[in-house]
Amino acid sequence: MDGDKTDISKQRFMVCIDEVQQNFVFGAEFSGQYCKTITLSDGTCRTVELTPMIRDGQPVVQFKDTGGCTYMGLNGTTTNGRLMVQIRDLDSMESQLRSNPPSSPVPARDTSLIDAPEFVPPGFAQGVEILNDNLTPMEFVTSVLTTYLGLTPENAHRTMLQIHSQGGALLATPSLDDARRAAALITAEAAKHGHPLVCRAVLSRQE
Repeated sequence: MDGDKTDISKQRFMVCIDEVQQNFVFGAEFSGQYCKTITLSDGTCRTVELTPMIRDGQPVVQFKDTGGCTYMGLNGTTTNGRLMVQIRDLDSMESQLRSNPPSSPVPARDTSLIDAPEFVPPGFAQGVEILNDNLTPMEFVTSVLTTYLGLTPENAHRTMLQIHSQGGALLATPSLDDARRAAALITAEAAKHGHPLVCRAVLSRQE
């Protein structure tokens, strides 16, 4: 086997680190090794170390968490108590995008989903609309859905796929103020990381 092909120390990865109701890292890119010390909501400190390597002939990422050590795939999610760590192989993702250009619908930024009946859930009164684009990482969308809209990781992932495959989604909130607050936080987080994600508060035309 060609040694250059098994040396993943220079390979690029992206990491997201979350607690149940708190995000610590959104789509941080790294290669070689990644280390982050975080403080959980209960006040305890945890140090996360991620090191891509070859183990038993297979490319893996070594995951150390304050004394504990395990291994995860180059594209995977691992939980340790309340902590969730997601890894994505950026080089592989970009290679796949080059060979298979995305075909998911990308609406114009001024598109209003509330005017498209097929997007409006039954009984929808107010909430946020999120539009698909081909630049915002899927993991980022999943993370903000969990952090700012309170979706479970499973529902957030399913909603992210819906946004990606259908071009967008309308997500109900208890009040318009909640929708405005969530949309502002998500938009600010996206801008902070240079993502063009469109997220707006919307009110049903029936209201």
